[in-house]
Amino acid sequence: MNKIHIFAPMLSKSYKILPLLALMSVFAACKSSSNVLRNGTPEEKFEYAKGIFAKEEYSKTAKIMEPIYTRFRQTDKAEEADWMVSYSYYKMEMYEMASFLLNNFAREYPSSPNAEDAVYFSAVSSYKISPAYNLDPEHTQKAITVLQRYIDTYPGGKYLAEADKMIRELNDKLQKKAYEVAYNYYRLEDYQACIVAFNNVLDETPSTVYREKIMYYRLKAAYTYAKKSIVDKQMGRYTDAMTYCKAFEKFFPESQYKEEVAKIVSDITEDTEKLSQAIKTLGKGDTNLNDKEVKKEVKKESKQKANSKK
Repeated sequence: MNKIHIFAPMLSKSYKILPLLALMSVFAACKSSSNVLRNGTPEEKFEYAKGIFAKEEYSKTAKIMEPIYTRFRQTDKAEEADWMVSYSYYKMEMYEMASFLLNNFAREYPSSPNAEDAVYFSAVSSYKISPAYNLDPEHTQKAITVLQRYIDTYPGGKYLAEADKMIRELNDKLQKKAYEVAYNYYRLEDYQACIVAFNNVLDETPSTVYREKIMYYRLKAAYTYAKKSIVDKQMGRYTDAMTYCKAFEKFFPESQYKEEVAKIVSDITEDTEKLSQAIKTLGKGDTNLNDKEVKKEVKKESKQKANSKK
């Protein structure tokens, strides 16, 4: 029992010394790292940054490596140095710089074990800075290009599902922009430009999610355009409008717009019949008629038909 009592005070003193030793060790380590950062060679700083990078302290890694990493060009440390800087920017969410550096890394080190990550994270960086659909689509298009390059280069890649999902989302953004640009012509009542713009969208992206709306507003624009045209051009434009109507009915037979489209088809049929009759009556087959006279006759005939129904 006495031995135990004699040992206990010694043990208690040891426990008091241990925290002090730990504190001194931390202080010494801090002093050492501070000395490396202040007075160390690029190689010493690089070795220190590797430890920081392994601890996922990306902001510190970038701060240490930024002034020195280009010095390792043409050395066996170049690849690792470039990766540490590029990936640190990505993790710091500095996406514009990260996209540039990661893209360069993938191009310079295609055999690197980090090459796949570089291509993918470069694309993700462009995806992250892709703006709203109504703004400049440069970064959106760039992200699609790099994501597609990732899919083509790594068809069995570990990020394949994520890349495919992002491409669909970015394409939807571009499609919405194209639709809104064309629809803006419709709002401005520039029907000829509207029809051309809608046709361009359908030609470039036939599977667009806005296909139904595009075909609907295209036929409405074509019908209004025909109705407001001079008589000499009306028949051809009514024919175009009818073609667009029939195409819409074929592709979207159960559309929410089907009743309105059916009404437009009926109106076009009636208008063209009136127009044909007016041309036949006044021009005896000559379609190069005075616009005012034909319109007057069409109006008169319409009034007569309306009175006869009463």
